[in-house]
Amino acid sequence: MGLRFVFLQKDPIPNLATMCLSAVLEQHGHACEVLIDPAEPDLLRRCRRLDPDVVCFSATTGPHAWQLETARRIKERWSPVILMGGPHPTFYPRVLEENEALDYICMGEGEDCIVALAGVLERGGDVADVANLGWRDADGTPIYNPLGHLEQEFDRWPFPDRSVYDRYEFVRKRRTVSVMATRGCPFRCTFCFNVTLQEMYRGAGRYVRSKPPERMIAELEDVLARYPHVRQIGFADDIFVVDYKRWGREFLALYAERIGLPFTCLLRPDLVTPELAASLAAANCRVVKIGLETGVEELRIGVLKKGKLDNAGMRRAGRLLKDAGIQLYTFNIFGIPGETLEMGWETVRLNVEMGTDFAWTALCQPYPGTHLEDWARRHGYLEADGCEDDFGYTYFVDTPLELEHKRELCNLQKLMPLVVTWPRLEPLVRRLVRLPPNQGFDLAFRAHYALGLVRTGQLDLRDVARLLPLTGNYWKRRARTGPAPEPGGR
Repeated sequence: MGLRFVFLQKDPIPNLATMCLSAVLEQHGHACEVLIDPAEPDLLRRCRRLDPDVVCFSATTGPHAWQLETARRIKERWSPVILMGGPHPTFYPRVLEENEALDYICMGEGEDCIVALAGVLERGGDVADVANLGWRDADGTPIYNPLGHLEQEFDRWPFPDRSVYDRYEFVRKRRTVSVMATRGCPFRCTFCFNVTLQEMYRGAGRYVRSKPPERMIAELEDVLARYPHVRQIGFADDIFVVDYKRWGREFLALYAERIGLPFTCLLRPDLVTPELAASLAAANCRVVKIGLETGVEELRIGVLKKGKLDNAGMRRAGRLLKDAGIQLYTFNIFGIPGETLEMGWETVRLNVEMGTDFAWTALCQPYPGTHLEDWARRHGYLEADGCEDDFGYTYFVDTPLELEHKRELCNLQKLMPLVVTWPRLEPLVRRLVRLPPNQGFDLAFRAHYALGLVRTGQLDLRDVARLLPLTGNYWKRRARTGPAPEPGGR
């Protein structure tokens, strides 16, 4: 008959990992549902009514606190199997031994792991044989199985199951959908999970894998047949075109011929060439996102280990994209270990020089398991006895790092996008960043962030209106780790 899986999440954004897991589970005869907390009057009651055999959480550090609290509350009421996967248990597997509410964790890629676990739960067998799985033996001792191989043939898996989110109008009617053509990134930035995951999977197969161009086009055609109202595609790959000659040229030509919708993607600046920029423009690329991170080469190259991405290369990439008629969207990090306030202003200046259309800004998060976490602890920027609960729900609000100019950098992170859009505001903002943090800065940041999503076509005004009421956790100072209120006590 199969098992019933229910995926619980706080964010009102469809999760590609959940779609992929739902697809392979349904392929093997199991049923899947998704529940989104802020859209449910009573999440636990709705979950209980669905009577799941397995409750699943896809966890990143910060949001994991809500997920663990929810798992605890579930276990107080009834006893489904609870599985946590995603980056947090992958890089912090101790979460299993520290939280009795979790029955299992999945480390690394989850498709084969979750299907194998479902088979053991349904028909019996030994979880010791399930690769990537963390579990407890009869004595309660945590056991962490080795990671399996990295799947190289994407044809073995079905297309992601987007219908698992169809119960929610704010997802079902979105005019922009996210897809992923490539898994993995070959670079070794210290703040990113990819470098650690590369090391964990060493010898398990090629780490960076792209879907064959025809396969990706077929997936997009399937999406558009099911959701004909979609007007833009967002490629969520860590780097959209790693290999232009062997993959990008063919795919972009097919996309232009058979799909043609405007799209956004993330590129690494040193991979941008005149030929790639021209191919992107011909395929109707509207926005390219690049990881600028900081305007200070010493921090970008020396601390974040972004290869040889100097400022001249950044300007060149920006110029090539802008000359091709593509909007430029940059990712920027404030509060990098060793950063001063004036260094923060160098980030602002580089964005203005590049003609950035929208500057996304976050505060530095040395997440558990990353090389940056180890570096920050060794150099005294992060408490030696700190833990994963030091991290808030979101990187938009605060950073756990100890910094000399932390207050000013946190303020600049909120106000910097305004200066990039309207450079004449710089003298005013230079005075404002020295004030105490306040709700006015937070509101300005939120408003400009929403405006940027609309201006770059990633959301339309209807999408924004549907989503904004459901995003309260993005702006809280700290994730709640204490007892949660009873249902209905929001």
